[in-house]
Amino acid sequence: MEAVKQAEQLVSNIKEYAETRSDIAMLNIQDKVSSVLSSIASATVAAILGLFILFFASLCAAWYIGQSLNNPSIGFFCIAGFYLIVAIIIIINRDKWIKLPVINTILKKISIHEED
Repeated sequence: MEAVKQAEQLVSNIKEYAETRSDIAMLNIQDKVSSVLSSIASATVAAILGLFILFFASLCAAWYIGQSLNNPSIGFFCIAGFYLIVAIIIIINRDKWIKLPVINTILKKISIHEED
C-alpha cells in the first residue's frame, strides 16, 4: 500500500515538474520574442527619424548647390547622383553590410545560451 502512495506521489511530482518546465520554456520564448520585437520597433522609429533628417538635409544641400551654381535643378541632380552612387555601393555590399549584421543581431537576441 505504501509503494502505491509513493508511486502516485512520484507521478504527481513528475507531472508538476513537466508543467513547470513547460511554463519556464514558454516564458523564455515570450521574453525572446518581446526582446526581438522591441528591438525591431525601436530600430524602425530610429530609421524613420533618420530618413526625415536625411531628406531635409538633402533638400538643403541640393538647394545650396543649386544656388551656388545659379541653377537649382543642377543641385538636385548632383544630390540624386550622389544617392545613386551610394545605392550602387550599398547594393554591391548588401550581404556584408546589411544581411549578416541583421542576422547576427537577431540570433544574439534569441540565443538560448544567453546569460543575463
